[in-house]
Amino acid sequence: MVGAVGRDPRTLTVPVALRYAWLVPAGFITAFLLIPIAVLIGVVADAATLTGLGDIGLWRVAGLAATQALTSVLLTLVIGIPITGLLYRCDFQGRRGLLALATVPFVLPTVVVALALRTLLGDVVPQGLGLVLIAHVYVNLAVVIRIVGARWSRVDPRTVAVARTLGASPLTAWRTVTVPALRSSIGAAAAVVFVFSFTSLGIIAVAGDGTVRTLESVIVRRTSVLLDFPGAAAAAFLQVLVVTLVLVVTVRTRSPRTVGRTWNPRPAARPRTRIGIHASAIVVGVMLIAPLATMALASVRVDGAWTITWWPELLNGRIGVGSPQGALIRSIGIAVATGILASLIGGLAAASALAHRAGRTVAGIGLLPLGVSAATLGVGTLLAFGRDPVDLRATGLLIPIAHALVAVPLVIAVAVPALTETSNQRGLVAATLGARPLRAWWTCYGPVLRVVMIAAGGLAAAVSLGEFGAASVLARADSPTVPVLIERLLGRPGDASFGVAACLSVVLMAVTLVLVGLIDRLGRQRGVPL
Repeated sequence: MVGAVGRDPRTLTVPVALRYAWLVPAGFITAFLLIPIAVLIGVVADAATLTGLGDIGLWRVAGLAATQALTSVLLTLVIGIPITGLLYRCDFQGRRGLLALATVPFVLPTVVVALALRTLLGDVVPQGLGLVLIAHVYVNLAVVIRIVGARWSRVDPRTVAVARTLGASPLTAWRTVTVPALRSSIGAAAAVVFVFSFTSLGIIAVAGDGTVRTLESVIVRRTSVLLDFPGAAAAAFLQVLVVTLVLVVTVRTRSPRTVGRTWNPRPAARPRTRIGIHASAIVVGVMLIAPLATMALASVRVDGAWTITWWPELLNGRIGVGSPQGALIRSIGIAVATGILASLIGGLAAASALAHRAGRTVAGIGLLPLGVSAATLGVGTLLAFGRDPVDLRATGLLIPIAHALVAVPLVIAVAVPALTETSNQRGLVAATLGARPLRAWWTCYGPVLRVVMIAAGGLAAAVSLGEFGAASVLARADSPTVPVLIERLLGRPGDASFGVAACLSVVLMAVTLVLVGLIDRLGRQRGVPL
């Protein structure tokens, strides 16, 4: 029996179940992404919302947010590119650990990062634009390092050596050889940093002073405080337009071909300037770990004295803005629900992408939330499912659904390449031995898909724990998540509020790091790129 082998003996017959598996993610995406966006557009078409789009104050916020985002991009590139060169072009002891450390700020909740930097630099850089820019650079360094570094590691260093041999100075060789080879990756990194900075919310709320705003903060204020849904929809629509324009321009200006020769993706040989390289690595390491260490110390020190006064408050405290224990339990529950939902939807989308043309289309559409801010998704979800005829506010499902929408693209982005790169030889052998199509397919792809879904579900849970934008729109006043509660605590005076916020931040930081560490270890053990 060879029924599991397709007409081409090198291919597997697609199981009947997988031919229609795309219907599940398609239904989820249609119900909770496309319909809310359509409702949001419908609200924007309302006369009151159109009037909101003509609000000069809204456009002023957009302009200031764009200026802040462009400044963040410039500073991140200026600081990040030298660090990228250090990590990807030099070989030194501890390089891999430093590379992992550079990624940590990006996966941490933004409110935690902002609070850590505010605690560390508050006496030198007060709350305001300066601290916001520093926080954006700190968080987005990983974007530049990962995107630009992946390309830089494949640039043949002999091209630079040839330029130097012909008389070019180091700066000239860099400008004429290295920069052209990195131009596309630098542009891609710049676009991502711009979008993250332009739609920033957690950092603005914690590190800003009230005068620094983004459209994301306008959306949250108009939704949660002013109950101005047409105004919030106008701000969300304007933000989507700007983000879409940036992404389109980035794609259209990307070079159609890669400049420079490809090289083995390994660091260059050990440099002669050992002291300088190690000194630079130490400086970078201290710069990355200092805010996190400061946050941990802040949770056990008050007025220069060691104390654990605030930690018991996590279990039995109530500081006027919600229960820390309740927020922790709520956030963990939402994170678990988000991880399960996102891994199932993303896993089915990835599996169906291998089996059916419609599945590939659905997997592509599933990436759309990457271009829509969390607060915009929250507003759309609230408009679509937070009122009659379909009101889900009392069910507690709105935040897990919104978080799953944010996390599903991460699952798809991890799962599709992992499945595509998996050899089908085991499945062909199983089919030849008589296995039915579904059994043969699972024999081939099941082990990889299982690992990817578990790891991606953990990553989705980590994202949910620290997500602030959608939660700030959808969370009920008496049921905040941990990031929302941290922001509320920081808005109240007193050592107690700050101390509990610091303890909550340390808990979020620890849980996130453990999750990311387990995911990375699982991927290395199973040989799956996560």
